[in-house]
Amino acid sequence: MQIYKPKIKIVALTIFIIVISSLWQGFCFSNPNKEAKPKDVALELRTSPFKIGEKFLYRVDFNGIKVGTIELEYQGRKKIDTSTLLSVNGERSRTIDKLWQDVIRVTSNVKTLKLFQIESEEVVYMDKDTYLPLKVQRKVKFLGREESILEEYQQKEGWVKIIQTKDKTTEERLIKVNPPIHNILILYFLYPLDLKDEAIGKTYEFNLPTRKISVRLKEARKISRYGKGREEFYIWEGSPRRFEVWLKKTERLPLRVEIPAFLGRIVITKI
Repeated sequence: MQIYKPKIKIVALTIFIIVISSLWQGFCFSNPNKEAKPKDVALELRTSPFKIGEKFLYRVDFNGIKVGTIELEYQGRKKIDTSTLLSVNGERSRTIDKLWQDVIRVTSNVKTLKLFQIESEEVVYMDKDTYLPLKVQRKVKFLGREESILEEYQQKEGWVKIIQTKDKTTEERLIKVNPPIHNILILYFLYPLDLKDEAIGKTYEFNLPTRKISVRLKEARKISRYGKGREEFYIWEGSPRRFEVWLKKTERLPLRVEIPAFLGRIVITKI
């Protein structure tokens, strides 16, 4: 039996890499090889009236096997110091503003064959009126190694500052992005309350820090769910198709996400 252990570990690592890379590609609604063509303006995001401390749990499956969970928690509205980057005569300076912000916390834990595990925690601070991101704090633990990332969004100036710390080494970079600048976690969990059937067929553009993306409202569909009967959903898809999101009409949270992956499919389901 010992001669097969290295092979088992290699297979497990391969599956793990597939799951993680595909999962994040699905979250990013990404098409990294093409820029999105100009279409409709980005959706104005309006969150559902979450309760403070309210949590939403999702199960992550790869080819029908549970590999992890994702949890969203709304932490309420807080008045937080925000660093604003200003450009004056080509030189940058900072001011500190106190802004009311909505805060969501997203944690994930993904494991394959009990051999490889990745954990992450992300806290996203959003403008209370536009729901555009102002700051994201991210911690990731993979194979026992920890990494922290801080993103500061300068919506007026059109900059994103990313500070990444790993193995006691810190790197900093500044990315120019056409405003409004979006964050994938906000786009993933928040959808407009006034979305109607008239929007079916429309494609919407979003600017993430490192790429442009587009998503299309494909159709409205009635879906039978065990113990729930037939319910109405909006179906979203990437362009070209990389994933599919089931968004229940009466709620504004995704109930199911299907992501094509190499050698299989990832399904994320609200539980």
